Amino acid sequence: MRLDQPYGKRFDEKFTNAEPKCKYFIACEGKKTEYLYFKGLIEARDELAISPFIEVLPIRHSTGTNSHPLTIINEAKDVIDDCDNFFPETDFVCIIVDRDSESFNLAQYDEANSLCQRYGFKFIVTNPCIELWLLFHYSDLSGYCLQELLENKKTGGRTFSEMLLKDEFLRGSYNKTRIRFERNFKPYVRVAIENSKKFAMTVDELKIKIGTRIGLLIEEMMEQGSNTE
Repeated sequence: MRLDQPYGKRFDEKFTNAEPKCKYFIACEGKKTEYLYFKGLIEARDELAISPFIEVLPIRHSTGTNSHPLTIINEAKDVIDDCDNFFPETDFVCIIVDRDSESFNLAQYDEANSLCQRYGFKFIVTNPCIELWLLFHYSDLSGYCLQELLENKKTGGRTFSEMLLKDEFLRGSYNKTRIRFERNFKPYVRVAIENSKKFAMTVDELKIKIGTRIGLLIEEMMEQGSNTE
């Protein structure tokens, strides 16, 4: 994994010589969707009340990197250990992964949680996958079968949540590698946060229950913004 340049424009002209008060380093399981979402989030920081004094830096996969959560955690630790710009007193490392019970078994889940606690990382899990968080921008899912969403079976190369997002909410335009944050998600970020609070949010619950911690992370960024002005 490697550390990339920070997302978004940090400061207005009057803050040109300022330094960020805290940084969020994000390491994601997916190679595109999660990074594109957080890039869009920070580029829209003014509208979303995220302070210019918060910086978000992606820790990206190197070519051929295994995307299993345990690999991501350990490689993120290596990157942070070599980073001169990480300060544990003020900065955060966020491991953003899907629960995906087929490839991430219960023992591995517990190990990942333990590693994050040991390293001081935030374990940001979505059960079953990132598309659940994207769906929350449009619905509280009360009209859908939660078991079907949790199982998230594939049909024709697409999971149930991908098809639901594409066919019912985005009029056929959903693409994991080009999510169009500004048009499709930016107006509804606060809606997604509130919808996600109706489902599992703790690491222990998310081992077996549908839900996500992404809303908690974004809400924390907003609160950090109000504390750093």
